[in-house]
Amino acid sequence: MDQRRLEYFVTVAEELNFTRAAQRLHVTQSTLSAGIKALENDLRVELLVRSTRSVRLTEAGSVFLAEARTAIEALDRARAAVEPLSTGLRGRLTVGILNGLTAIDIPALAGDFHRCHPEVRLRTETSQRGTAGLIERIKESHVDVAFVGTEIRDEHLRIRPIKKFEIALLVPADHPLADRTAVGLRDIAEEVFVDMPAGFGHRQVADEAFASAELSRRVLIEVSDITTIADYVAHGLGVALLPPEFAEPVGDTVKVVALRDVQLSWTLSVVASASRPPTRALHAFLDLIPHHIRRDRVF
Repeated sequence: MDQRRLEYFVTVAEELNFTRAAQRLHVTQSTLSAGIKALENDLRVELLVRSTRSVRLTEAGSVFLAEARTAIEALDRARAAVEPLSTGLRGRLTVGILNGLTAIDIPALAGDFHRCHPEVRLRTETSQRGTAGLIERIKESHVDVAFVGTEIRDEHLRIRPIKKFEIALLVPADHPLADRTAVGLRDIAEEVFVDMPAGFGHRQVADEAFASAELSRRVLIEVSDITTIADYVAHGLGVALLPPEFAEPVGDTVKVVALRDVQLSWTLSVVASASRPPTRALHAFLDLIPHHIRRDRVF
């Protein structure tokens, strides 16, 4: 079975749009359509339902999608196994990224990787569900590797920690708690919070801490970029559980108060699947990450 046709199908299945898929693959729509049709003829089954407004997978297409991804990965590994080590890497690599991440210089990392391995097609994506969404994409084979905020242990994942963040309470400078040296969770349970949406690793740490203490809290404002939370606190829109470093850009407008009865932290990590053997391209990408960690950036 032709690998290129499999890649055509997987890309269309991910985008559910022939125009975007053709742009990702750098082919014409007619070439893409012809490739999909040839694949359907080979399989003697319809994989996609097309209309003038939408594209969707058939039942057969949904079943075939996972197998197509597995076949592409197997072909890449088989090709890599017989290629001399001096031969350039080929294939594709999809990298998941959290919004606002600057502690890893992603453009520089991508540029370095591309110069070393120009035949590997590199793609990045984010998720509106943050860490939970990216981990789900890894387990579904949509994403090969991702930068996430997570403390979890999962036998299906390879997790490499990059940076650990300790968490404190951030309050506006004129807040009644601003002069306190430390507070407990019960002291702040009635406060209004600024936080990230459910699914993000940072939000999960705070939610689990309150649940373990049999307390509830109210999140008034949700933002998908963790680096902006302190700005919302500075403008009096709530308090936040956040690493103290994140308060530095807003200066004296925000005060940091230690937590008394609990130690909270979360870790920026790079995660890949433990269920699929890593490709040479993935190994090469992981090896470059330490060279692009920006010590001068908070997150």
